[in-house]
Order: sequence, then C-alpha cells, then structure tokens
Amino acid sequence: MPTPADPAADPSWSGPEAFVDDVRAPLVGALTLFCGDRGVAEELAQEALVRAWQRWDRLSAPRPWVYRTAFNLARSGFRRRQAERRATRRVAVADVTVDPDVGDAVAVRRAVAALAPRQREAIVARYYADLSVAEAAEAMGCAEGTVKALTSQAIANLRAAGLAVDPDPEEVTSDA
Repeated sequence: MPTPADPAADPSWSGPEAFVDDVRAPLVGALTLFCGDRGVAEELAQEALVRAWQRWDRLSAPRPWVYRTAFNLARSGFRRRQAERRATRRVAVADVTVDPDVGDAVAVRRAVAALAPRQREAIVARYYADLSVAEAAEAMGCAEGTVKALTSQAIANLRAAGLAVDPDPEEVTSDA
C-alpha cells in the first residue's frame, strides 16, 4: 500500500489540479496569519502552488513541500522588505534625493514630444545632450542661426504648453 505522503496515495488528488483545489484555501489562511496581509498571502500561495505544479511528478510529499516553499518565500519577502527599510533609512539620513518628481518628468516628456520634429531635435541637442549652438548645428546639419531660431520657437511652445522654461539668455538670441 502506498504511503500517505505519496501524491498518488490520496485518492482525492488525481492530479495537480485536485491538489491545488484541496490545499489552496488552507495555505492562504496559514500565510495570512503568518504575514498579516491576505493579498501577500494569496500571491505567496499562488507562487508556491505553481512551483509544486511544475514539479508534480517529482514530489513525494506535496503538501509539506508546498507549505515549506510558501513559508520560505514569505521569509525571503520579510528579509527583502527589511533591507529596503534599512536602505530607505540610510538615504533619509544622508538626505539624498532618490527620484526626481515623476509628474514633472512626464509633463516635460509629453510637451517635448508634442514639439515639431526639428524643434524637438534642437531642444534635445541643446539641453539634454548639452551641445553648444555650434555643435548642435553640426549635428543637425544646419546653420547656427537655425538652431537658435528652432530653440527659441521650441521654448515658446513649451511655455505655451504650461512649462516654466528659463533658458540662459546668452544661449537664445534672435539673430536668426
């Protein structure tokens, strides 16, 4: 007679589908108690059950294996969150800015993307690539005056789009 630890020994587990149906709810319940968060518990249970499904033919005791795997995943998550908290505290102590204002970055990208292609090219060359007027003119294959005019037009359009643009007054002249 097969041992109870053998998946084939439990007649209710005709395959991994039956095992998942039988084990999922109690596993999520146990992980919810362990983690204190049902959403996290459901994700951990799902990951552990997927791993069991992938190894189904090699598991001799799937129920304890899936619980051990789920609790290991939970502990790994705890360690990862602790490391993140420590890193965040170090950053806060060092008073370092981690990310630029994402909202501003998105607004700038949208406004620049809405520019005419040559204006966009001039603005990107001048202010993103930090090319001089002469270098931008060479890169764009046009005269320096054209770069200045395109930059001036682009800045006017960016201001019209609601961006506060304050270029160096020496950089943008109306020579063109």
